[in-house]
Amino acid sequence: MQKYKVFFNEKRIVFAESANITLSKPSNDLVENSTIDGIKSWLGDFENSNFTETVVKHPEAEKLFQNFKSAFLQIDAAGGIVKRGGKLLFIFRNGKWDLPKGKIDKGESIENAALREVEEECGINNHSIIKALPSTYHIYKSPYKKTFGQWIFKETFWFEMNYNGSIDGNPQLDEGITELRWFHPSELNVVLENTYANLRSLINCYLP
Repeated sequence: MQKYKVFFNEKRIVFAESANITLSKPSNDLVENSTIDGIKSWLGDFENSNFTETVVKHPEAEKLFQNFKSAFLQIDAAGGIVKRGGKLLFIFRNGKWDLPKGKIDKGESIENAALREVEEECGINNHSIIKALPSTYHIYKSPYKKTFGQWIFKETFWFEMNYNGSIDGNPQLDEGITELRWFHPSELNVVLENTYANLRSLINCYLP
């Protein structure tokens, strides 16, 4: 059973108890007590390989994943897929279609962070959470001054939300958001052709 997918640029690391590895690079070099240096060395080898996916198969995939995660500076974020009248709200930022999301503030609940980020980035309010969605995970090197060059492990908590307001919203320009658009599910191929790999599994759930 597949447990976790961690995205790293356009590559993907799958932690699984069992998996078909025919088209992927199998990896048995990680164990549940791998050191931080060992994990980062392993990641560097994968980064420099020609494979776009590696499958880490282990009978205790959960323990292995948690140990892998602990090797990085961890940042949690939250965001939402907002529904209104059968359409879904997306933002256009840095040349790609994206979903509104952002870092969880200290002491803030995951749910409140998700609602706040949607309000700030999309300029809407009175939206509400319907249900929790699967988290997404990705790794990157920090471009920010305070943590520059450090490896970051980001978990983003997602929620499906409902919005009945008459205002379509306004993009938060100072966050690099240049456009908001409400897509009917039949139009989501436009999004899928130009979005981030770690969002595709979420978006696919809303295809007709």
